[in-house]
Amino acid sequence: MSKADFFLQLRTRLRGLPPEEQENILGVYEDLFRQAEAGGKSEEEIIRSLGFIPVPVEQSPRAHNHRPYPPAGGGLRPFAAACALLLFNLIFALAPFVAIASLLFSFSLVAVLFAFSLVWVIIGTGIPPTLEVLLLEVFATMTLSGIGVLLGAAMWKLNIAFWSLVKRYIALNLRLVRGD
Repeated sequence: MSKADFFLQLRTRLRGLPPEEQENILGVYEDLFRQAEAGGKSEEEIIRSLGFIPVPVEQSPRAHNHRPYPPAGGGLRPFAAACALLLFNLIFALAPFVAIASLLFSFSLVAVLFAFSLVWVIIGTGIPPTLEVLLLEVFATMTLSGIGVLLGAAMWKLNIAFWSLVKRYIALNLRLVRGD
């Protein structure tokens, strides 16, 4: 490996550090090279003495789309991204979230009330005076109970899907703030 190759790989490995840190590190290695060359060492000997292990192209961080260090200026960018996402979520995402969550809650509550309507009708009204009224109440409450059970099953699936979607949206927001 030549000196030029060494510095090329070193620059690749330092990618992601702030520019002033990169320049400081490169300056230190250039000084080491100058001193060792003045001492009569070859480029190969200097690189070996530094303990530098060359990375093949297929194992380099760029080949795996991996950043070895956090991006430069990491303090302000995540803060700005978090502020922008907060503003976006308050303006565009909060109202639909509250509306959909309220609808799911109210339909789930209606499903529970319908499912137990037979019990509440019998407790609340007692035994009706005539057989026709009793049959009408039993038929109506059985119909409501059936609708409640079906609506409850549908609301169960919709609630699971909705909260799964909310979790994925939160994970997306976190990835955007981190810059992944």
